[in-house]
Amino acid sequence: MGVADGFALDRLAAPARLKRAPKRAVRELGWAAFGEVARALAARIAQSFHPEVVVGIAKGGVFVGGALAVALGADFHPVRIEKRRRDGGARLPSVLAELPDLTGRRVLVVDDVAATGATLARARALARKAGAREVRTAVLVARPDGARPDFAAFETDELVLFGWDYQLDETGGAGPEDPGEVGV
Repeated sequence: MGVADGFALDRLAAPARLKRAPKRAVRELGWAAFGEVARALAARIAQSFHPEVVVGIAKGGVFVGGALAVALGADFHPVRIEKRRRDGGARLPSVLAELPDLTGRRVLVVDDVAATGATLARARALARKAGAREVRTAVLVARPDGARPDFAAFETDELVLFGWDYQLDETGGAGPEDPGEVGV
């Protein structure tokens, strides 16, 4: 494992079998590549949709949403949606923050990865509840057999590790070398 791969796999709630020896491919998308991918995604979105507000779903969607908001000249608002268990069953998304008044505005809901689409659907419903007149969704990574957001940078079944998935050292602070400086 490279710098903090274990931390990234924990944050992504990867199954224990992946932590030992991943059988599916792992793709890293570092900060420099993220910038290029985000700019390309923003250009594709701008061809057919002009959001006034971008809503980024914490955690990864905040990075993606912030980048897209700047590139699209839109306001940005983060929202935190947690998955909680109900009666020991499946995890259901629950909202930890409300959105501001979005009455009559075009909104783009953003996350880093779309698998089932449950979190995107919950955030979309929140935007509509806040008054948005039109809501679309965007992600960096869509899964081949998963949810279909309106916009995606690419589709893969690989485990994708982003720059924000890495912890710099065991305490969370900067270690002797910043991964952004050494190309991690």
